[in-house]
Amino acid sequence: MSRYYLHLANQHEIILDKDGVEATDPDEVYTETVRALEELRRKSPAEAPRWEGWRLDVTEASGVVIFSISLAEPLH
Repeated sequence: MSRYYLHLANQHEIILDKDGVEATDPDEVYTETVRALEELRRKSPAEAPRWEGWRLDVTEASGVVIFSISLAEPLH
């Protein structure tokens, strides 16, 4: 198990995830992150315009970004 951090970022701001999540590998983090974002979009579709310009940067404990997901773009 490794710890991964999900930081919210746009051109002007970064909101750091100080707790992170435990996962076996980056694929598990990606799958669970996409699942959670899809659920949020279903529950709160009116919030989508507020996500414009934001992304989720997922890092390893070392701080290296392993992937990013745009919050405004379709996930599939």
